[in-house]
Amino acid sequence: MHGSGKLLVLPKWLLKAAGWFIPFMREAYELNYQDEFSFQFSSAKFEKAFDFTPTSYEEGIKSTSEWFLENTNT
Repeated sequence: MHGSGKLLVLPKWLLKAAGWFIPFMREAYELNYQDEFSFQFSSAKFEKAFDFTPTSYEEGIKSTSEWFLENTNT
């Protein structure tokens, strides 16, 4: 690419106006809220309601890798 490498951030009003003509820009405007604030997530209510214990990343990756190696034709 031979661009200048500059980054341009469109204001929300321009995203909304562009969305009238370009469907992708309409989606960008509608999903813009996801980039405005940090997400705070807790699964405590779900775990309590369904008596659920989440799998750790390490265990999930290990189990998935073992399954993949056992079930692929290599």
